[in-house]
Amino acid sequence: MDYELISYTTHGSSTYFSDGKNDEVPSMEDASGIGICVACKKPFWRSESKLPADQIDWKRMDNLPNVMDTLSLIMIFDEQGKERQIMFYKELLEQDFAKTEWQEFYLRKHLWWSINDIIRHLGGWTQARSLRELKAILSHRRTCKKLFRKYDGLLVQNLDRMIFLYIISADVDLLYLANMYREKGKFQKAMEILSKEGVQKGKTYSQLQRKISRKNHFVFKLS
Repeated sequence: MDYELISYTTHGSSTYFSDGKNDEVPSMEDASGIGICVACKKPFWRSESKLPADQIDWKRMDNLPNVMDTLSLIMIFDEQGKERQIMFYKELLEQDFAKTEWQEFYLRKHLWWSINDIIRHLGGWTQARSLRELKAILSHRRTCKKLFRKYDGLLVQNLDRMIFLYIISADVDLLYLANMYREKGKFQKAMEILSKEGVQKGKTYSQLQRKISRKNHFVFKLS
């Protein structure tokens, strides 16, 4: 049993990242993405779990378990939740949970986001209000970057397949494609894509161009 959200709004939010994730707004595709049964904790594709209204036994509805979405995953994981979230998507891919190219891209994008989550919210030295806080921030940054390097190979492998799936899709955003190459460390290829006709130039373009020129392959917040 599930209550589907039928509309989303950003409420003026501007917290977007270079990999397309927005922490403050649930993704619209989650409404047709993965649901997780509260009772057995097993995932399923929402699009494959729906019945026509005339086939639903409404008397049994109240006895059915509720549904969580993937945003709830981190809440059921332990203190190593970020790594377990990475393994959640990795294992679904290895188990051929995806039956279509859209489903595979969905899983790979969330795997990408999960790896980037390790370093997505690193504190900066300017946030420190004392020497003690500065030491804590720097220590946290070192720990997170070390953990992020552990998944370098998986990140590149995942992006290789994502790029292929994205290129053969009907609608390609060249900025998004350039960013995937940037995160792979293919800075020359990323710059070549930015130089193509049809690339939308603006703040995102300028930020991405700057990161590429500096050979910075980390996810970053868009301003």
